[in-house]
Amino acid sequence: MKLRILVPIMLLFALGLTSCTQQQIAVAPDPAAPPPVTAPIAADHVDLDEQEMLTPCADCHSVETPEIVDVWFNSTHGIANVKCYQCHGTYEDMERVPDMARCESCHTDKIANCGDGMACWQCHPAHRFTGHK
Repeated sequence: MKLRILVPIMLLFALGLTSCTQQQIAVAPDPAAPPPVTAPIAADHVDLDEQEMLTPCADCHSVETPEIVDVWFNSTHGIANVKCYQCHGTYEDMERVPDMARCESCHTDKIANCGDGMACWQCHPAHRFTGHK
């Protein structure tokens, strides 16, 4: 089972080593994609008590927004166990559309190749980040 997952991941990784300008991967448009902005958009989240704030996001979101959790779970970020707060912030500073600086903390080289004023999700479907739209 792990080999079934590992082989496609390795192939995608190998494809990702080529420049984005050299390879265009057709990906269906993401209907839940964030707007094409580079400025963060704050999250409008329901109030949580202190204990609920410690609960993993997926515990509630697998019921409230299961399609987003499924997309993330099967994405490169999900497989690498990148947690929601690493992109979207903690409850205290949560952003529905993250600041590009959060992407840059792990993807400095990729951001440097991005066009001015471009957001990652303008080319890469939100939560999937598997190729170009």
